[in-house]
Amino acid sequence: MSQIHLRLRGAAVAACLALTLSPASAAPTAVDLIFEAPYLSKAADGSTISYRFVRKTDEKDLQPSFEDDVTINVGPTGAEKTVTIDMFTGARAISMANMARSGNPVVIAVLEQDVREMQKVLGGSPYYIRNRIMDAMRNDRSAEPVKLDYDGRTVDGWKIKLSPFAGDQHRAQLKDFADRTYELTFADDVPGGLYALKSVTPKKDGGELLVEELTLKDSPGTLGASKP
Repeated sequence: MSQIHLRLRGAAVAACLALTLSPASAAPTAVDLIFEAPYLSKAADGSTISYRFVRKTDEKDLQPSFEDDVTINVGPTGAEKTVTIDMFTGARAISMANMARSGNPVVIAVLEQDVREMQKVLGGSPYYIRNRIMDAMRNDRSAEPVKLDYDGRTVDGWKIKLSPFAGDQHRAQLKDFADRTYELTFADDVPGGLYALKSVTPKKDGGELLVEELTLKDSPGTLGASKP
């Protein structure tokens, strides 16, 4: 299980079962949406939830642009209370087993990828980067209600925006990554709860250094079936 999840798991356990995420209710927090909402309880054991990941950059010092698939395998036989996440395919493929079934662990999988890349580019400690992301989640204001287009219909959802390094005392060492932002959108009425996760790293002189976006696929046959 990831370091991010372990550190935040205890922060909102009391809210887990009582959480109702309809925009008609009180607005949830980032911790509620990312870690505590019981999204995967609606997915049948053995089902999958599929996302498309798109990375765009023209920076030669970063990993180049690519597109690939990310799949959540829900409760495989023998591990019904957990999930496995298959990040990408081919030479980029990474499998993350025994991820928690609360919230949607694909968020943590993507953020851990970010931590590793930033540490590789910037040097220093991955724990520092991870802790700033954790702090942003804990200190984030309540989510904003949004309308989302999914599978030919409009659904109610929530949007949160994180700026983990905005006030960081080490912004100079973080270089362009100091202004990286994350935007996450969730909805009860989509498989897995997570609709999209987008990160943007702007260049200090204008333009975008790196944009990454994970988006839920709505193709029939790839989505987790709901339990009756």
